[in-house]
Amino acid sequence: MHITIKSTNFSLTPSISDRIENTLGPLKKLVQSFGDEIETRVEVGRSSFHHKKGEIFFAEINLRLGKNQLRSRSESTDVYSAIDMVKDELRDEILRFKGKKETMFRRGSRSIGKFFRISPMARFKKK
Repeated sequence: MHITIKSTNFSLTPSISDRIENTLGPLKKLVQSFGDEIETRVEVGRSSFHHKKGEIFFAEINLRLGKNQLRSRSESTDVYSAIDMVKDELRDEILRFKGKKETMFRRGSRSIGKFFRISPMARFKKK
């Protein structure tokens, strides 16, 4: 899993980049079944300069799994809490996506089983 980090409207510190890599570490186990072609783009920044009451930070993750793309975005008053919230959203997205894949596989195997099923009316001779 390759992680690309981008900052918008503020400077990226090593502690923030380390936090991003550490929080995305457990997600590697969830997506390792999709292969090595996994690209992760993380954008962290301040949403704008016009807020009068404190700073509003956002974190956004785009995860590319082959032809499919999963995306999550979160806003908070703290950079670290925004990163944690976006990680939780992305984890839910990954689990939902994997569930859809498993469901489609099971549906396909059921339809193949129905196709090859022997009729209950068939009789077999015992020797």
